[in-house]
Amino acid sequence: MRIVKIGGGVIPHLDAFREYLKGDIYIHGASDYVDEICRRAGVEVKRFRSVSGIEFRYTPREVLEYYVMGVMWANKELVSYLHRIGINAIGISGVDLALIKAKRKRIVKIVDGGKKRVLRDDHSGKIEEIDKGVIKALMEIGVPVIASLALGEEYVPLNVDGDTLASKIAAAFHADELLFLSDSAFLKEGSVVPEIPVEKVEEYIEHSSGGMRRKLKMAEEAIRSGVGRVIIQGLNGRTVIR
Repeated sequence: MRIVKIGGGVIPHLDAFREYLKGDIYIHGASDYVDEICRRAGVEVKRFRSVSGIEFRYTPREVLEYYVMGVMWANKELVSYLHRIGINAIGISGVDLALIKAKRKRIVKIVDGGKKRVLRDDHSGKIEEIDKGVIKALMEIGVPVIASLALGEEYVPLNVDGDTLASKIAAAFHADELLFLSDSAFLKEGSVVPEIPVEKVEEYIEHSSGGMRRKLKMAEEAIRSGVGRVIIQGLNGRTVIR
């Protein structure tokens, strides 16, 4: 089984990744789409860095509705493209059928301007449960394309990280391969690193930042949970982790 995670910045450029698009389950992000929705609505986009060094999107309640719109816009763009190339895709979010359940992060510790502080109104979530039965039922009629939203404990949609969701779904199905489609493979000193043994991932995390830092963490987690291998595929090459 192959799980494919498609970054939000990749969706407008799918033709360049067409040879890698074959998969059994797709998960996607929507960063560019959410940013565009917010720009049109005059809503400020804020990103912060957690104390662990991971960059994330700040999603207070007043931004959540724009986040949902952007994510589902990306979902339908991706589903439409997959149908165009002959893949019988079914677009769904983690909210639908309570497919993905999450617990809202009521306190998020961040580093802002060199100082630590706490956010209390973010509507991002920690994934608690994935309903494999729903995914299996969808796979009987088509190919699931899952948008990175989850149903919170207060029955409100939550922003969940797409890389994390992909890693957890790959682990739940003991997938042979988890493929991240990204702008770039992992780079060290400007060059693509073609292969990273899982036991050395922590060393390479020190040389990463932003979304790549999270991808490496999720790759390590997936492999230690039984996934065969993880590939970070960029336009400049690929990094294989196993």
